[in-house]
Amino acid sequence: MQKIRLDVVGDPIGHSKSPVIHETVLDGLGLDYEYRKVRIEKGHLPEYLDEVRKKGIDGFNLTMPHKQDILPYLDFIDEEALVFDAVNTVKVKDGKLLGYNTDGRGCVWAIEEKGYTCKGKNIVIFGAGGVVSTVALKMVLEEASSITVLNRTLASAETLAKNVLDRTGTKINIGELTIANMKAALTGCDILINGTPLGMEGIDSDFEDFSFLDELKGGALVYDLIYNPPMTNLLKESQRRGFEVVNGFGMLIYQGLLADEVFLDRKLSFAPFKEKIEKKLKNFKNFKK
Repeated sequence: MQKIRLDVVGDPIGHSKSPVIHETVLDGLGLDYEYRKVRIEKGHLPEYLDEVRKKGIDGFNLTMPHKQDILPYLDFIDEEALVFDAVNTVKVKDGKLLGYNTDGRGCVWAIEEKGYTCKGKNIVIFGAGGVVSTVALKMVLEEASSITVLNRTLASAETLAKNVLDRTGTKINIGELTIANMKAALTGCDILINGTPLGMEGIDSDFEDFSFLDELKGGALVYDLIYNPPMTNLLKESQRRGFEVVNGFGMLIYQGLLADEVFLDRKLSFAPFKEKIEKKLKNFKNFKK
């Protein structure tokens, strides 16, 4: 079989863990491949795309700041990627660039792995950054019963809500990230998702008061999109209260595995790969426990 040539493109790119994910899959399948990290500054995608065609690159993953900038250059954009207005996976086929977004599905896979479903559920999300926009939109597509987004800056939550309404016709609830609002929102919540950097390695700030967790009903899932550290204080406090918890490793790994299905045009058995990738990521030289 001809060598498969894949890249991950972004700026900065040195910290990317994509090679760990994709090399584990490609090695496991016994394929001949090359997977490169390529630093491309914002505004320089056209030059890189020329290289893609000249060197016969089979596909590439995209990270910041290119997930939206790539859109005008694509010949095809998957339906979910159109809703998210962002692409993280591009397959090159017959000279055409085909764009997909596996972030949302990666998030849902991580939730379903714990035995939960988003359909018909009340979901509360802390934060309103870029990843939260994708998560909120995906929750709409998954037919969640209600979605509430709380953020320290209300204007950012309002922008996110307008984006969700414009793209899906669905209205979501928003508010400031205050203890009072958190407690009110978590009454009846089925799935709590933290999309803020609070508790992340290298970030000085964390939740100052975890009493809001006492409002969660039994059987709720607490999902922290942070994976460094693997157990944030939010997850520790949630687990201490008896809630099921999941960290950001799942979304990180599943979005990569789903991208490999796109690149290879084949279904993969995720479980064995996920276990191997988790072990490698925990020993990743840029990953601090």
